[in-house]
Amino acid sequence: MLGPTEPYPPFVVRRERQLLLLAFLFVVVGTTTLSLTVPAFGPARAAALILSFALSFAAVHVTLSRRLPHRDPLILPTVAFLTGWGLLMVGRLAPNFLPRQATWLLLSTLAMIAVVQVGARDAVPLRWLRRYRYTWLFAGLLLLAATLVLGVNPGGAGPRLWLGVGGAYFQPSEPLKLLLVVFLASYLAERRELLKVTGHRIGRLTLPPLAYVGPLLAMFGLTLLLLAAQQDLGAAMLLFLTFLSMLYLATGQWGYLVGGLLLFLLAGVIGYQGSARVALRIQIWLSPWPDAADRAFQVVQSLLAFGAGGIFGQGLGLGRPTYIPAVHTDFVFAAVAEEFGLMGALALIALYGVLLARGFRAALCAPRPFERLLAAGLTAGWGIQAWIIMAANAKLVPIAGVTLPFLSYGGSSLLATFIAVGLLLVVSAGAAPASRDREWVRSVRAVVLGLGLGLGVLALACGYWSVLRADWLVAREDNPRRVEYEQRIVRGRILDRNGAPLADVTVGPDGRVTRTYPEPAAAPVVGYASLRHGTGGIEAAFDRVLRGEAGRSVWETAWDNLLHRPPRGRDVQLTLDGMLQRLAQRSLDGRTGAVVLLDASSGEVLAMASSPTFDPNRLEEEWEKLREDPNGPLLNRAVQGVQPGAALETVVMAEALRHGLTTLYTPAPDLTATLSVNGVAVGCRGEVKPEEWMIGALRAACPGPFAALGRQLGAARLREGFLRWGLMEGLPSETVPEMERPTSGAAPPVTAGRPPVPPTPPPMVAWVSDDAVREAIGQGSLTVSPLRMALVAATLANDGVMPVPRRVLGVQGSDGTWQAPEVSDSPREVLPADGARALLSAWEPFSADVVGHLGTAVAGENRPPHAWFLGVAPAGAPRYAVAVLLEHAPDPEDAARVGVLLLHAIR
Repeated sequence: MLGPTEPYPPFVVRRERQLLLLAFLFVVVGTTTLSLTVPAFGPARAAALILSFALSFAAVHVTLSRRLPHRDPLILPTVAFLTGWGLLMVGRLAPNFLPRQATWLLLSTLAMIAVVQVGARDAVPLRWLRRYRYTWLFAGLLLLAATLVLGVNPGGAGPRLWLGVGGAYFQPSEPLKLLLVVFLASYLAERRELLKVTGHRIGRLTLPPLAYVGPLLAMFGLTLLLLAAQQDLGAAMLLFLTFLSMLYLATGQWGYLVGGLLLFLLAGVIGYQGSARVALRIQIWLSPWPDAADRAFQVVQSLLAFGAGGIFGQGLGLGRPTYIPAVHTDFVFAAVAEEFGLMGALALIALYGVLLARGFRAALCAPRPFERLLAAGLTAGWGIQAWIIMAANAKLVPIAGVTLPFLSYGGSSLLATFIAVGLLLVVSAGAAPASRDREWVRSVRAVVLGLGLGLGVLALACGYWSVLRADWLVAREDNPRRVEYEQRIVRGRILDRNGAPLADVTVGPDGRVTRTYPEPAAAPVVGYASLRHGTGGIEAAFDRVLRGEAGRSVWETAWDNLLHRPPRGRDVQLTLDGMLQRLAQRSLDGRTGAVVLLDASSGEVLAMASSPTFDPNRLEEEWEKLREDPNGPLLNRAVQGVQPGAALETVVMAEALRHGLTTLYTPAPDLTATLSVNGVAVGCRGEVKPEEWMIGALRAACPGPFAALGRQLGAARLREGFLRWGLMEGLPSETVPEMERPTSGAAPPVTAGRPPVPPTPPPMVAWVSDDAVREAIGQGSLTVSPLRMALVAATLANDGVMPVPRRVLGVQGSDGTWQAPEVSDSPREVLPADGARALLSAWEPFSADVVGHLGTAVAGENRPPHAWFLGVAPAGAPRYAVAVLLEHAPDPEDAARVGVLLLHAIR
């Protein structure tokens, strides 16, 4: 162990120089990075940062090498790393304040050098400081008291904690913290033994006489009162905890520490009850999320910064820590966590750990009690202050409003801290062999263990927010980083089959992207993409493709993340025909219903309209209105189920033919019977002859004959048939039934106007009360969508083979080529080709080229029925199929007119 006059070996001093050069390299690299990533930084600020840092620590290093050659060689490099990091963060977070901070650094360096020079001259180091403890403390208190009258706030609002002269501001509470430590160290050093061995005993705790502790309590109490009057609660809390630690170090009695902490908790309870400001901070600490957009905004944004940083950070100048108010003062640790990641946060915690270790080492080796307590008090104060503000950033404790030593912007804080560093260096220079005072060593080790445990808990909290909860934090809707990132994603286009854009993007001068929809008529299929309301339709089903996230390699993802470059989306081409889509949507104007037009051979959806609908270009301003509309305009009725009614007769006839129960030319039973469904009489569409065959019953959509067929088939065979026709299963391939359901935080669509699955109606008249009859006439529990019924028509047009419905022709690959999407099903034969042709021959001709089937479904008492039309064209060699649903149609023939119009248009 080195003695008080023995210098460290030359290689130790060289190591200090090497570490200082490493810190300088860190600052140079950081400054270069800021020059590239922060436009406001500029060459002048870069030069000011590098020059102020280099001049300051070069001057200190030279002075120490001459005046204190036996100082601790790790304290100054650690301070250099922390200070350089602080300059970089000020330049990053508040570039306009960097020249001031650089000036304060130079002034603080001069103050440190002055302390070193004076301390090195004294035969007994720092005697001048110890002897005039009352003078120094009274001077600090006078400055603090002056703020009650002359105090200002540089921001123009808030507590007036500063004194201002000529545009420069000074915060007296910062030097007061240092002066109070000096006072406590001097007082406790003189009365240490008296505090331990005299006075009254309460259990194992020795209480000294009031004459010994009176001046101590008076000075400390006056300090706290002045701080409380200023509402500088953070400084008051810091001084109180530092006082407790020094009292324990001086006496080694746990009772002082436990009693002080109990008093601190009691003060917190009283403050919570009596101070709105204290109560607010505690409430925000306990539950910030409900008030994330208002009073807890600062705390929540701090945690979001941890999540954004992840493990390795966004990169200096590439994160968005400036979303945090006052980030350059109270939340600089959160900014470090965002831009340097968990690794950077842990490195910063480790630097403070090194500083604490070297400071307490100097305290252990100091030859005199005053120097021991001074070094320990200064070090403990740094540790407590750094832990309080870093822990507050990580939501371990309430926000205290103190600066992070060396890193936060603030000249007063930097000046006081550098003076304290100078004092610590002087103490370390007089190091002797480690003290043999076992009680002192035990007390120091206990404080070191407590602070080390606190730093460990802090490191775990950082890992919790940066790793375990990172995904949740990043995905929060109130995360402005997510919003900004999303606004810069260039989503791929959605095109119709001819290459015309259905969804496109425009990029503004600031790089923000706006989604546009040149063809609003395609909204039922295309859907929407909104930052506030999520995605729907194709925008939702192919979201990862349109965002450019699907199919990216790990290296591509890592490279884009490194450059903070959102992926560029890839295009998706639909099977829709823009002209037919517009026509289909216009044909539903003023009506409630849906239209689906298919290519029967390929299953391609050529048009899919739904009414009422919405304009995705006006989604943001009309969202609440759309959600509250009882007609459900956000629904795509083409894929929502309703009772099929007479539209199911083609399927029932096909099943009856398959089982040999009838033929098209068998006399129709119960032809003119009128059924009662939910109190509504249901009969044939138009007049029929009593001797009509089944083909006539199908064309006239008569319910009686099909009720009889249902009774003959029975529930089991009907269910088997419905399964074969795909009426009781989800849609195959990429046409997912959920495609219209809003996702990513969107509210569920309003379905009050027409529930997707209507309730089972009450029983009919006795002779048709069984389940098979109700299902056979389409008034049971089975519900079908227009898309599914269009597939029924397409099956007949395709010689009995049901195609797989397709909405997407191709997806653009990363190399620009088009690729067909994977299909989860394949076409299947539902009935023989001759059976399909026979059923088509039974359909009614609606024009020279169109044959179809028109029927209705009961839709409630005293309300018009739903009208269903299934049609194919051209009649001789059908290729296209259509399904039209008009809800509560006063004239069911309108459904046939819409279908015929579309089938004519496609030809």
